[in-house]
Amino acid sequence: MRIFLELPFIVSILILSGVSITIFLVAEKFFRGKTIHEEMIENHEVGGFLYNAVCVIYAVLMAFVVFVIWNNQDVTNNKIEGEANNLLNLYYDASIFPDSIKKEIQSTIREYVKRVVNNEWDSLSEGKRDEETQKIFVKLNRIFLSVKSADVPNTEVLAQCTKSIHEIREFRRHRINASKQDMPGILWLVLILSSVILVAFTFFFSTKKRWHQYVMTAFLVFVSVLVLYLIYVLDHPFVGSNAIKPDAYQPLIDIINRQPK
Repeated sequence: MRIFLELPFIVSILILSGVSITIFLVAEKFFRGKTIHEEMIENHEVGGFLYNAVCVIYAVLMAFVVFVIWNNQDVTNNKIEGEANNLLNLYYDASIFPDSIKKEIQSTIREYVKRVVNNEWDSLSEGKRDEETQKIFVKLNRIFLSVKSADVPNTEVLAQCTKSIHEIREFRRHRINASKQDMPGILWLVLILSSVILVAFTFFFSTKKRWHQYVMTAFLVFVSVLVLYLIYVLDHPFVGSNAIKPDAYQPLIDIINRQPK
């Protein structure tokens, strides 16, 4: 399935829905060949109520899953922006430190940001961190831990820098963990089985002209595939053409590049 994430969203949807629609239409045609239209009409009254109940349960389940995953991705985006903003604050606040420390802080931040964008982002698609980026980040932490308050004229800014480095540590940890987390397999099983049951349920209804029902079934399958694939894309926030991009760091890189090194 991951290969579909590398394709444009609409292309993946067309391929997956095309295959799924073909399978269900073949199954429906086979089923309809074994039944009589008049007999199926008798199912409509009772079956309609049951189908409505199935649709409500399915809709609630899908809405809940999409909301949770969408919210998780929104949180991840906010953490990434928080990391970028705090790094920029540290870069500017480094001016309060003695020249030797200031240059070390700024050069380390430059190195870290470029490594995150150019190297670690690719590692996130595999649920891994880049070890070299981690070493640079550890180095940045050690620089601030080694600074003594007596060496800094403004202790309030030093305290703010310490807070920022703690927040960056948290944001970085969240970003890496978000790349590793997948929706539980049991939940995928429930979603897929629910979708299959939802479509298969329509086989027990009948229209006078069969092609009318085939079209309606195709639409239902397309919508189900669309929602399921959306969930799959959101569940892999750092993979494929729709992945989260490191755009939050670009303003920081632009500012850093304009600053004297």
